Amino acid sequence: MNDNDYVIFEVDSYKFAVPSFVVDKVERAVLLTPVPDAPDLVLGVVNDGGEIVPVLGLRKKMGLIERDAIPSDRLLFSMFNGRRIALLADSVSSVIEISPDKAKSADEIWPGVIFLKSFSGLNEDVILVQDMGAVLDLNQEQELYEALAALAAQGETEADG
Repeated sequence: MNDNDYVIFEVDSYKFAVPSFVVDKVERAVLLTPVPDAPDLVLGVVNDGGEIVPVLGLRKKMGLIERDAIPSDRLLFSMFNGRRIALLADSVSSVIEISPDKAKSADEIWPGVIFLKSFSGLNEDVILVQDMGAVLDLNQEQELYEALAALAAQGETEADG
């Protein structure tokens, strides 16, 4: 795989791409544990080999209504600012090469959208290239860390009792 290889995944009718080198693995979705007081983008957490991983949804960012994970969904595990996260996708379809000359800056096409890096054409489809460093803004990131700390403290209290 090279720097121009991207994992293609779908959320509703949108096709997204993330660089393949940032995807740890793809797994079938499981039941998510809710995280009280987490940002709206955080759908819950999963336990992946003893590590608590927040699961993020992209539907609200696209102006859609968020929904619960279903068994046919997929989780794309990646890193965000030093923390492991998973993105909830309806499906993961392929790994393709997107050459830089085929991509347009997201700001050229959709000014003000900070969570996308670029757009690219794939046959008749438009691929939205996700900027993994901008999935959460600074406030949402802080809210997530605080919510996860509270969840961990609650778990320790329940284990002690």
